[in-house]
Amino acid sequence: MKIYQFIADNAAQAVEQIRRQLGPNAVVLNIRQLPAEGFSRLWSKPRIEVLAGIEEEKPEPPQPVEKQFDGRLDMLDDSAAAAPFDRVPAPNPSAQPSLLSAADIAAPTSPFAAPDPVKFADGEGEWRLPSMLQDMGFSPLNVHQFVDQLHHRHGEVAPASLREEISVACSLLADFWDRKPIAPTGSSLHVFVGPCGSGKTTALCKWLTQATLLAGHSARVWRLDGGTANTAESLSVYGEILGVPVARSLTFEDGPPPEIGFIDLPGVDWRDSSALRDLARRLTELPSAQVHLVLNAAYESSILLAQAQAFRQLPVQDIVLTHLDEEPRWGKLWNLVLGTNFRVGWLSAGQNIPGTFVAASVGEILARQFALK
Repeated sequence: MKIYQFIADNAAQAVEQIRRQLGPNAVVLNIRQLPAEGFSRLWSKPRIEVLAGIEEEKPEPPQPVEKQFDGRLDMLDDSAAAAPFDRVPAPNPSAQPSLLSAADIAAPTSPFAAPDPVKFADGEGEWRLPSMLQDMGFSPLNVHQFVDQLHHRHGEVAPASLREEISVACSLLADFWDRKPIAPTGSSLHVFVGPCGSGKTTALCKWLTQATLLAGHSARVWRLDGGTANTAESLSVYGEILGVPVARSLTFEDGPPPEIGFIDLPGVDWRDSSALRDLARRLTELPSAQVHLVLNAAYESSILLAQAQAFRQLPVQDIVLTHLDEEPRWGKLWNLVLGTNFRVGWLSAGQNIPGTFVAASVGEILARQFALK
C-alpha cells in the first residue's frame, strides 16, 4: 500500500483532497491534529494531518502451511473433488467499502496466548474438527455440542477430504449464526456501554470516522456522565478534529437533526450489581437508541461470558468486540454466539483511529479461522 499525507484545515477539506487524488477506494489510516508553529499559534487554528493509502492490485503467491497454529487454519486443498466452500458468504462487490478489509483485521500471534499446534484425529474416518476447534478457542462444552450436531446431520464418519470436512463445519456454524438476527430498529442514535477499559470510546471514534469521512453523514456526539464522571477528554478533542459537536449534556440545538448520533457513557464495574442497575435506569432516561455492549475480546472466554451475563438486564442490540489484534484465537468469538442471547455486531482491532472497524459477519469470522487455498 502506498501512503500519502494530506494537510487540511478541517476534515471536510481532507476528504475532498483524498477523493480527488486517490479516488473512492482510498483507505484512511490515521488522523491527528497539527498545532500551529511559532507565534502564529496564538491566533491560528490548528490544522489536521490525514494519512491515506490505496492498495496496489497484485496477486498474492500461495503461502506454505505454517507449522505453528496462529489462530486460523491454512490448508492446501487435498482433493480436486472437494465440496465447495459455499456456506461462507462471499464478499459483496456492491456493498459500501469499509475502512479495512477482512485481511487487514487478521491478528498477529500473541506471545501471551500461543496455542498448541493443531492435533488431528488418529483413527481413519474420525472427524478432525473437534481438536481443531478447541485449539481455535472454542470451549469444550461448545465443542461437544457442536460435535453432537455434526454427527446428527452428517454421521459419525468424516469426509475423506479435509476441505470438505471444514466446509461442513462452516455450513453448520453459519446456521448457528443465522439463528440470532439483529432486531430491526429505526433509531439512528447509538449508545455505547460496557466494562471499564473495554475500548468503548475508541470504538465510537472509529465508527464516527466512518460515518463522517467515508459516508459523509452529519453527526453529533454526547459525552454523558453516569454513576461516575465521563473523563474521555480524547472524544471531545477528536470531535473537534472532525468538526463534529460533542456535548456534555443531552441537549438538542436548533437546526436539522444529525443523520447519526452517538452517546458515550462511562464504563461500569460489571461485578457491581448496583452500578448495573443504575446504568439500566440511565438508559431508560435516554431517547430511543441502539445499545451496543463493548467487550475486550482479548479476555478469556470465561470472563467474556460472565460480562455478557452481567449486562443481560440491559436492552443490548449487539456486541462490539475490541482488541482483536491481541487475540489470534478467533474461535473464542463463537463462545459468545453459542453461549449467550447476544449477537456479535462489530469487530474492532488496534488503537489507531480510524483503524480497523468492520461489521461482523459469519464470513468475516470463518474466513479468519479457515483460510483455504
